[in-house]
Amino acid sequence: MDSADLIETFDKLVITSGELCKSIRASHEGIWLPLCAQEVSQGVQAIDKACNMFMDFWYQDGQDGRETRSCFGFIAVNQSTLELADKVNELKDAFKQIVQTLQKTNKQQWLELKGQLARRHSSLQEQLHFSGLSRLHLKQTWRTITVTDRTPVRIGFNWYHSGRSIQKVSVQQAYDALTRLDTASPHIQAQLKAVGLLASNTPLAKVQNLAPTMRANLFFEDGKVPARQAMNISLPILFKSHKEKILPQHNEPEIEPPQTRQRAVRSDRKIEDTPFLPSIRVHRYNQ
Repeated sequence: MDSADLIETFDKLVITSGELCKSIRASHEGIWLPLCAQEVSQGVQAIDKACNMFMDFWYQDGQDGRETRSCFGFIAVNQSTLELADKVNELKDAFKQIVQTLQKTNKQQWLELKGQLARRHSSLQEQLHFSGLSRLHLKQTWRTITVTDRTPVRIGFNWYHSGRSIQKVSVQQAYDALTRLDTASPHIQAQLKAVGLLASNTPLAKVQNLAPTMRANLFFEDGKVPARQAMNISLPILFKSHKEKILPQHNEPEIEPPQTRQRAVRSDRKIEDTPFLPSIRVHRYNQ
């Protein structure tokens, strides 16, 4: 595996994604996509927004490195368009595998190639109003397009806001993590003192609240199983169009996730809500 494989796969991904967008524009049989007030005032069309999202591989100017732009909705398409989307997903997977292999085996080469990739397809970047960008957004590049060759009768969209990443850590690991910070700061010293008072076998957990995700529930009445499919999505869903061009029933949630949890907190929650060591997001377990 060499640099030529990476560049070739990336080029194929960009080109095939463009072909997918052309196919969607030419043959889609219905679309629903939420637009914000600014997009409505600017006359943005749902199909244009969807295709821009399918080609959204670069950071926008000023975009936080941890931010991943997303968009929910659905588009009814024909079988050939679905097959083209499957091909795009295969290229995304291949690109991801090559990148991750390079990151592990030759990080320096990857850093050099990353800059080369970001500068490719500059004319496309300009068409998408991304001119001047030089950073490739990996997660946006290789995220999967949700594709189903079935026709849902109903789609329910809901923001999922309570996802957390929980990693068990020992008292020693927590102490070591704190010592790598500015130990001259009073708040770090206070946390070092607090962790030093714990028994060495005290269970701790490092908790990271995950970004809100859009969860879609697709319901089918075609006699096949499963009759319902649930999935997290970050791009519009592509599904096989109805023979009579009937779109599925659907709700219309807010375009942005709510700021607070929508689900009740479990009464048997094992981890304390307030971090014990806030600088490293470490919590104690409830007694």
